[in-house]
Amino acid sequence: MDIIFSTFNARYSHTALALRCLRANLGDLHDRSEIIEFEHSRNPQTAAETLLARHPKIILLSVYIWNLTVSTETVAILRAIRPDIKIVIGGPEVSHDYHNLPLFKNADHLIRGEGEHIIQNVCQTALNAVHSLSKVIDAPPVDLAVIALPYEEYTDADLANRRLYIETSRGCPFSCEYCLSSLENGIRLFPTEKLLPMFGKLIERGGQIFKFIDRTFNANPAHAATILNFFLNNRVEGMMLHLEWEPHILPKNLQTILENAPPGFFQLEVGVQTFNPEIATRIERRMDLEKIEQNIRTLSAMPSIHLHADLIAGLPGENIESLANGFDRLHACGPEEIQLGILKKLRGAPIARHDQTHEMVYQTTPPYDILQTSALTFHDLQAIRRFARFWDITVNNRRFPKTSPLIWQNQPSTFTAFKEWSDWLHQETHATAGFKPGRLARLLEKFLHEHRHIDNKTLQTNIESDLAPRTTATKGIERQTRK
Repeated sequence: MDIIFSTFNARYSHTALALRCLRANLGDLHDRSEIIEFEHSRNPQTAAETLLARHPKIILLSVYIWNLTVSTETVAILRAIRPDIKIVIGGPEVSHDYHNLPLFKNADHLIRGEGEHIIQNVCQTALNAVHSLSKVIDAPPVDLAVIALPYEEYTDADLANRRLYIETSRGCPFSCEYCLSSLENGIRLFPTEKLLPMFGKLIERGGQIFKFIDRTFNANPAHAATILNFFLNNRVEGMMLHLEWEPHILPKNLQTILENAPPGFFQLEVGVQTFNPEIATRIERRMDLEKIEQNIRTLSAMPSIHLHADLIAGLPGENIESLANGFDRLHACGPEEIQLGILKKLRGAPIARHDQTHEMVYQTTPPYDILQTSALTFHDLQAIRRFARFWDITVNNRRFPKTSPLIWQNQPSTFTAFKEWSDWLHQETHATAGFKPGRLARLLEKFLHEHRHIDNKTLQTNIESDLAPRTTATKGIERQTRK
């Protein structure tokens, strides 16, 4: 193939929508192109060998925070072996502060922005080698009513084995400084008259797991209602929708749709990030926190929803006490999962303006985690990282539904109580990985007996129940949720 679109996904079950958006808009060049996706764990030499075996003239690579390193190493190999290949890069990780990146220096061209309107011309010009292209090609926002949609680019193998990424809007109405969406101007909607027939074809072909990449799916409630009603009216056995949901937006029409959906139909990811109003204002995330709390309680109580809620540790000025209070408040709302993420300094994100005032020290290589702030020491943040990891394997994965609540039962603070377990577990094992269920159960039993004074009979009963073989249906739900 003359043209290859490629990227390194976080895992096999993921698919790269960006590549499909570009290929769908290649026009007459479409049949001279193909998509090749790798997992980010793929060895760069092996990836380069696969790409070179197709004898391409142009390779276009989509670059994200999780694949910058492997992309850089792969392109260096390509450049050394086949310097004649035109290498074009794009994506959020190379669209800001890119001048000193080795990947940018090794690439022929960088496309910044939405490339659907220009991709055919870029590839045709590169193939003809008559006219030169700029090193940096700025692509303005596209007309969502005009571009070709990417959904026919999904293969039968994609539909059978992988999660399908789809979008109904671009942009975000908010200006949260930790997010690159804060640089965009408002939200744009795809026309539903174009989208719905495409989604219908995916369902007819066997699509079941749909991951919406809309930054704020429910920003326009009427648009959201149209999309949700379509999927509910065309649902098939095993279908599940994953949506990023703004927790303070829950009008009656959307609430009714969610309430009437079948059990487990929705996986909602709600970004709370902080319950500290001063911190929220500082990072331009101005919202009604009381309403957010009320809506999360409402969503958590719905059988149709598996609710995943996010907090961010390391925001400028937030200390351990504030973080603990926010975690306790969120936990009391009842979401199935709480992800305690570590602040990352994304390239170009406005969060950088707080670096000096709040003494923000970040890791200089991906994933650019915060290491220390004026309110949190390096030791504090290391302990929080372990807390987040151990919460995932003890609580979020639902491996110990009966036993894990005993960690914080009758304790004044869920956060403080679980941190005691987290600190003890690390001190006992000096590890954060490699915990098989049986081993973790034994450690949990020991901690609860010694530090919560729970009798052995109760512990053994709970743990035996937790470790009992689960049904096939339960395993399927958990597997889909983790993807």
